Amino acid sequence: MSKQHRRVIIIGAGAAGIGMAVTMKTFQLDDVCVIESGTIGHSFKNWPKSTRTITPSFTTNGFGMPDMNAIGKDTSPAFTFNEEHLSGETYAEYLEVVARHYEIEVQTETHVHAVNLVDGVYELETSQGMFTADYLFIATGDFAFPNQPFEHGIHYSEVTDFTELPGKAFTIIGGNESAFDAAIHLAQQGAEVTIYTHSTGFNAEEADPSIRLSPYTQQRLRKAVQEGASITMKVHYQADAIDFRDGQYAILFTNGEVVYSQTEPIIATGFDVTRNPLIQQLFTVNEGEVSLTDLDESTRYPNVFLIGATVRHADAILCYIYKFRARFAVLTHAIMQREGLHVNPDIVEEYKANQMYLDDYSCCGVNCSC
Repeated sequence: MSKQHRRVIIIGAGAAGIGMAVTMKTFQLDDVCVIESGTIGHSFKNWPKSTRTITPSFTTNGFGMPDMNAIGKDTSPAFTFNEEHLSGETYAEYLEVVARHYEIEVQTETHVHAVNLVDGVYELETSQGMFTADYLFIATGDFAFPNQPFEHGIHYSEVTDFTELPGKAFTIIGGNESAFDAAIHLAQQGAEVTIYTHSTGFNAEEADPSIRLSPYTQQRLRKAVQEGASITMKVHYQADAIDFRDGQYAILFTNGEVVYSQTEPIIATGFDVTRNPLIQQLFTVNEGEVSLTDLDESTRYPNVFLIGATVRHADAILCYIYKFRARFAVLTHAIMQREGLHVNPDIVEEYKANQMYLDDYSCCGVNCSC
């Protein structure tokens, strides 16, 4: 079987994968390939139809503030689609447009079956043959790995469209963005919705939008309630199990209470990236978090990096595009230095000027006085 060698292989063609490839292209780091098991923006295409980006898009690039949902400093979903909060389908189209414009090499419908380190080179056994690389970037995201700890219940990511779910009353397990998004859509269709959660970002004191419920969701929630939507939230409820009894669902909580639901409970408990076989093989996982060096590199394998929304460093949570895109140029710069390649200082300054060169995690604290 012939081998196709690339200097860099990026696994995953979502926002992180395409964004990383675009950055490498602008730095003139050549021989980069993106491998994707589905199509470009595959996870975004699987979003519920009613779901929208909670970060707003606005074309402010000319003032050193790129569109918050942009993956490259010279692109803007707002400019391309004239929308502020994009659907998953539209965002996937944006990624396709960007990949095409920058002529990114993307191998779609290519499943990675195994990764092996052989004599300092990574060998990837895929459904389209063998690929080899000197550097690997894992950009598989977390949407394909829902956190569903119960025997029953439909996870948020499995819902095609919340506005089309039949039923007059719904129970939601979880207390953050996806839980409230589901609740708003269902309540606006006239259903009674009850949210059960052990904690919530609804009234969090933290200013960090990775913890606090977003203004977009808060605004939609207020409007829905003002228009008569029935949404009740019960905090300090930790669901322990969900059974199906006599034609209805029984939700058992650790405090001993049992709640019954005629409709299948909606599980909005987020995602578990540690279920990803690639993460399990290439990285060390401690207490549900992926261990990384300060350069987002695996602590187990050299030249293997994690990029995207799953990157965590102490209090720095990079779960939004405008956060994790700021690492692309830093990692590109680091690789070129390892390879002894010339780095154009003007390009580095361009990324810094556009707030897309985060090389110090200590500056990521979010504090607001009012």
